[in-house]
Amino acid sequence: MDSYIVAYDISNPKRLRKVAKVCEDFGYRKQFSVFLCRLSATDFVRLRSRLYDVIHLEEDQVLFIPLCAKCANQIESLGRPTEAADARDVVVVV
Repeated sequence: MDSYIVAYDISNPKRLRKVAKVCEDFGYRKQFSVFLCRLSATDFVRLRSRLYDVIHLEEDQVLFIPLCAKCANQIESLGRPTEAADARDVVVVV
């Protein structure tokens, strides 16, 4: 799994909500238009494909910024607290 910052600038409010919903399926929100996503290669392709179907290429922009594991674990914030990069990961031991 690779970590990505997914950030977007969408010009239409309806498309903005659709893009946010797609991103929520793959990661978790860090700020209003910024998500941290841990993705397999297949999930990365699925995310890009779903977003491609929603955005208008001439008006909107989505950035996929790769992060190494060390970088993802060193994300810092000022102000409101932020969730740890792997806080939603679950390990089941049987």
